Amino acid sequence: MDDEFMPAPDPSELGLPDELPPIRLPDLATLAAQARTSDLLTKARRAATWLDGREVVVEDGGLSTADTAAAVKALGFSDSEFEMLWDLAEDLDFIELTDDEARPGDGLDEWPDGSDDDVVGLWDVAFEFVLAESVWYDGDLDPETDPDFGPAGPAMIFALFLAGGNGLSRNELSELVEGALTEELDEDLFKAVGDPVPALLERLRELGAVHIADDTVTLTPLALWGMRERYVALGVDIGVLPPVEQMTAADLLRAGASLSEEENADESRAWLALRTPEQAAQELISAASLGDAFERMFAVHLIRSNELGTESLWRSAMDVPELRPYAKTELAGEEVDIADAAWLLTDLVAATGEVENAFPPGAPPELVRDMFDAMWRLPHPEVWDALTMIGEEHPDKKIAKAARKAAFKARS
Repeated sequence: MDDEFMPAPDPSELGLPDELPPIRLPDLATLAAQARTSDLLTKARRAATWLDGREVVVEDGGLSTADTAAAVKALGFSDSEFEMLWDLAEDLDFIELTDDEARPGDGLDEWPDGSDDDVVGLWDVAFEFVLAESVWYDGDLDPETDPDFGPAGPAMIFALFLAGGNGLSRNELSELVEGALTEELDEDLFKAVGDPVPALLERLRELGAVHIADDTVTLTPLALWGMRERYVALGVDIGVLPPVEQMTAADLLRAGASLSEEENADESRAWLALRTPEQAAQELISAASLGDAFERMFAVHLIRSNELGTESLWRSAMDVPELRPYAKTELAGEEVDIADAAWLLTDLVAATGEVENAFPPGAPPELVRDMFDAMWRLPHPEVWDALTMIGEEHPDKKIAKAARKAAFKARS
């Protein structure tokens, strides 16, 4: 992979976090199988194999006008498409080119019949080419004289990567690319040249990098893999979810903090489908006992929303200090005391960052005092963070002040 290729600006320039949500990727064999079906690589291979046994004239790194016309006629490509495929084939080493000779290259041995690593590697070279170069093969653009339209592909693919499974519409992508390019270019010039998005999308579709359905564009697993490789190289942590058959309850709960609500619902549904209700509930309880505040709340949410809770399950959770407050709320006859309520509030604030509703409007001062007094005494690893957050962000000055005092006691 070319280290100079940047699918988007440096993450620090975009204000990105050090970590992005985990994604699900197929194994290498599946990725390679998908890469072998690429229409664009098939076309590039056809352009290269047309050379086999032919004597051609090379002019300025390309075929002569006469040979180009012969190739275009034989292969059924347009002039601009053949020019693009020729340059792509050269990048893929499908063509071996010298000053006066062109013939099929060694890369043809690696696609589509090479090893899985080789096949995916070649697909990635084509992915890079389409994003960084293919915009120049439409219209009358000249990369040596025209303004830089090169960022169009990277900007579009980066937005699609962040959009995840929800994707973006064609119009959204066109507006995004226009906004990105007209920051540096005159808007009239951009409109005169035309929107590069339709041609880019068609090339990415032919490559096997995007799905387009009902005007919504999403990335394929191959493109997700390629983008993750690039951003990991830039220092962004992007985890890979294990196959659902291998996913543990701990994996499911850990992923929940960074996935969207829809993605969480999909992952949870698939995970639950592989287990009996009793098995799923017990695995969730066991994982929650070792998790953080969010993971405890997410586990309890899954148990409640899928009606997995039984009296015996919650009785077993009573033996786990971190889960006892939740169990008490589910069991008839169990009293939830101030320490239990303080634990639940601490989990809520630590997991969600929500402080404004930590106390209802007009909460009695004695309730606030007793709650904070119970909170700072808890053996909760995140209690100081929660109290500090309330102290800094709660809109009620009296509550915020009381939280800061309790945070000081918790730290002391």
